[in-house]
Amino acid sequence: HTINLIKKSGVPFDKLRIAEVGCGTGTFSLTFCLLGASVTLIDYNNEVLKKAKEIYELYGCNARYIENDCLNVPPRELIGKFDFVISGGLAEHFKGEDRKKVIGYHKLLLKEGGFTYIGVPNRFSPFYQCIRGFRILTGTWDMEVEIPYSHRELKRLAGKLGFKRFYCLGTAPVIKDMYIHLRGFISALIDILPANVQDKIRRIGAVEASEKAMNNEALQEMLVSRASEVEPNTGKKGSLADSINERFGSGIGLFAFT
Repeated sequence: HTINLIKKSGVPFDKLRIAEVGCGTGTFSLTFCLLGASVTLIDYNNEVLKKAKEIYELYGCNARYIENDCLNVPPRELIGKFDFVISGGLAEHFKGEDRKKVIGYHKLLLKEGGFTYIGVPNRFSPFYQCIRGFRILTGTWDMEVEIPYSHRELKRLAGKLGFKRFYCLGTAPVIKDMYIHLRGFISALIDILPANVQDKIRRIGAVEASEKAMNNEALQEMLVSRASEVEPNTGKKGSLADSINERFGSGIGLFAFT
């Protein structure tokens, strides 16, 4: 859907300016960096930015790294400069008025005609609530603050902040959600096992993942191919499946436009 929106905007990938807020390892933006976009990664933790830089350099990619707190005003040189601003797994870690501030930070970075995507857990997802409840019960829930959103709250905040247009979409089909959260449940089970058993299981998983990893050239070729195949159509289907994904999927994303 993001590729659709970018194609509709008419900005070619090599002219696209992207910022990722609370970037962590910046892997979402890395996809677009491999397609030629200019990427700025923003995080309040300098150690996180160093790790992101290592990952980008591993893929032969360059980015700009900015240490800044999303509860503050962005640096002057970044305000109104980006076509696309993204975050995932960020906005749910705030409460009260800070939730509005975080989303407002995204808006301040956008140029006129740009858009933001903010991915968060869905308050009404049975999968998310089950995994969360199990981890709390077993003492393996380590998030000090994580308050999921409803699509209604996201839209309300977007409206208050003055976005011209906004809507929410589920981040994955419910069937795929079930598969992902089955793996999440297995991970939660592993976390209650003795430490030495956990290490053995995770080493096996790491070996399997490395065997499936693609080299940089193959990955870039795949991304370019897939992006070129996407039709520039942003119409929402509005089907029953779309409605179910938006209401009950574990993740929802706010798309909001300046």
